[in-house]
Amino acid sequence: MKAACIILTIIIFVAIMAVCVMVKFATDITVEDRKREYMPGNGGVYEVGRSIGVFSLSDNYTQPSEAAERFPYVAAITRNSSNTWSFACFGSVVLVKWIVTSAHCRKPGTHRILLLQNYIKNYTRTYPILFWRINEKYNASDPFGKNDIAVAKLNLETHPSVSKSSVVDIYEAKDIEASIWKTVSTMGRQVYLTNNFDKYDIKITEPHKCFESYGVYMDDSLICVDMSDYEDCFVHEFGPLYSGDKLVGILAVKPRDCDLKLLIFTNVSYHADWILRITHTPLYG
Repeated sequence: MKAACIILTIIIFVAIMAVCVMVKFATDITVEDRKREYMPGNGGVYEVGRSIGVFSLSDNYTQPSEAAERFPYVAAITRNSSNTWSFACFGSVVLVKWIVTSAHCRKPGTHRILLLQNYIKNYTRTYPILFWRINEKYNASDPFGKNDIAVAKLNLETHPSVSKSSVVDIYEAKDIEASIWKTVSTMGRQVYLTNNFDKYDIKITEPHKCFESYGVYMDDSLICVDMSDYEDCFVHEFGPLYSGDKLVGILAVKPRDCDLKLLIFTNVSYHADWILRITHTPLYG
């Protein structure tokens, strides 16, 4: 009986210590988020709003990221669930005040758009979303469904200037770059952005490779990309595809693990007419 009481006491003590550690971790994140709000540009941490976290991983704060400068229109869509902001997915600014992203990115909760606004001063800026428009043919119940594309309109009243927009058209692209805005997972399984930005030259591969790996029937509305030439793990951080300033693809299906290097993107050119129609833009420009 005495031994059982001792064991029970030890179990309770360990449980209390575990709870204390988790509470301290969560508190530390909250404190750091508040610092980001009130200390813009301090120590290489970007200015962010509404406690949307961007962790600083690089010690070289004096030089702006060349890759980030190359993609000023890459947008991070963040979502607030249970009073905590976390990264949801990536998109791209088009037509100054619109974001093209994946339809599966739209989930219950409040969303905001985060852009790398100024590379010299090292801070970001967030924008509210006025409304979403999901492709009418998208089927949310199908995890590998086609037409996985949406647009969201930015509220630019507080900060009317967006540095630059990507472009869309109906023509096929040849030379393509992948934007990589890297992320990090926390103990709570939430994904946060870091100040680590990169790009990769890629080539579109045969559709049958993605069909064999994912079982997704590939047609002109989808793009199969093979990243087996690179050792990096692209489970979380893969952003849009570009050809120059042209938006080529939005991530539809990401790898299940780091060993699988095939990704499926929604072909933005295939949906260019839909984007222009839904944004009430008869001609681009």
